Amino acid sequence: MNIATIAHRFFLFGGALLVFIAVVQLRLRRRAKDATPRPPVDANVVRAILFGVVGVLAILIGAGVIPMARLR
Repeated sequence: MNIATIAHRFFLFGGALLVFIAVVQLRLRRRAKDATPRPPVDANVVRAILFGVVGVLAILIGAGVIPMARLR
């Protein structure tokens, strides 16, 4: 295997892991025990969205849709 193949697999698996973590974070949000409603967008939601966006970009790079930077 060459380094390009390893890099593409790394981005695919890493991106899939980030998307999975984002989904789990959104599904397992802490609920307030009192009757005070929480805002729909808090720090956990922003972090989950960030993980999802970075994960999708990593999957696109790993799949070859977005070309990797060529460092010379």
